[in-house]
Amino acid sequence: MHAITGYLDFRPEERDETVAAIEAVTARSRKDAGCVDYWWSEDLEQPCRFRFFECWETKDDFDAHQAQPYEHVFMTDHVSRIVGADAHVFSIVDRRSAVGG
Repeated sequence: MHAITGYLDFRPEERDETVAAIEAVTARSRKDAGCVDYWWSEDLEQPCRFRFFECWETKDDFDAHQAQPYEHVFMTDHVSRIVGADAHVFSIVDRRSAVGG
């Protein structure tokens, strides 16, 4: 599996627009082939910092997701305006329930 996690900082005056864009890209991304998990969350201590986590069955699935037209629109219209960011990529070799289910 292929995962990426990190955060993006947006301007406070763009928060409502950012939240709407994140909601839309999340709903669409979760439907892409190979999506294991995809979410965003606003940081409780730093408003307008949005943390994300994406996990894909394979790197090819992630690359196909990145190539989607809706993803290009999100990157161009919103991610291009960030004021801070950090991200890390992980290769995951196994997945199992932590609650025994």
